[in-house]
Amino acid sequence: MKIMMTLQGDAPIDEIDAYLAAQGATVLGSERLDRTEVATISASGDEPAIVERAGSLLRAVWILDVASRATAVDLARGAPGGDATLEIREAFTPQDFGAPADAAPPPPPPPVKPGNARYIALLRHDAVSESSAHPKQESMAMMDEYMEPLVAEGTVLGGEGLKPSAKGTRIRRMAKQRFVVDGPFTESKELVAGYMIVQARSLDEAVDLIRPWLRIHRIGQGVPSSAIEVRRLT
Repeated sequence: MKIMMTLQGDAPIDEIDAYLAAQGATVLGSERLDRTEVATISASGDEPAIVERAGSLLRAVWILDVASRATAVDLARGAPGGDATLEIREAFTPQDFGAPADAAPPPPPPPVKPGNARYIALLRHDAVSESSAHPKQESMAMMDEYMEPLVAEGTVLGGEGLKPSAKGTRIRRMAKQRFVVDGPFTESKELVAGYMIVQARSLDEAVDLIRPWLRIHRIGQGVPSSAIEVRRLT
């Protein structure tokens, strides 16, 4: 099972990396999010999209291959650090959309071109739009058309969708206490519905690359509003 684990708070990322290695966890990828190069693209109704130089408190992301969500929760519960929130979310796999179990793994990402940096785009959900979180045929067709030239150019470096927060768990740590809360997280306005990693020469260029995704999500999924946070990866 593929799991995305995100970190908010002041827990030391290096220590979490070392802890996961010591536990023998299968880490498929890990990323640290820059706190300064950040923008959020949002739109509601028929209004044009707006871009704000602001974002969430996310600091790091890990993609884990685990036996079960319970295994991932146990890992998060034992992670070092002080006050912080670790969120566990299940990721969609090709098999969720009909691919055979023995399908070949995706190819490795293309190299980052000289002068480019890596940026992660985090598609946001709120409690309303999460009710239609499973990708619809229309949005999948629109995404295929949008992604085809970006993949051919080597612009896209990775990404995947996340299952609704009913398939998620949050572990909030305060001092030595651990509070474990299973989803759905209906009170949250900053649920991550999926992510994409691209390479670009600047934050502005990354925002322009990602902007069509916002429209695809709103039209294809039929949601009244949407937002995508774009952050440089360090």
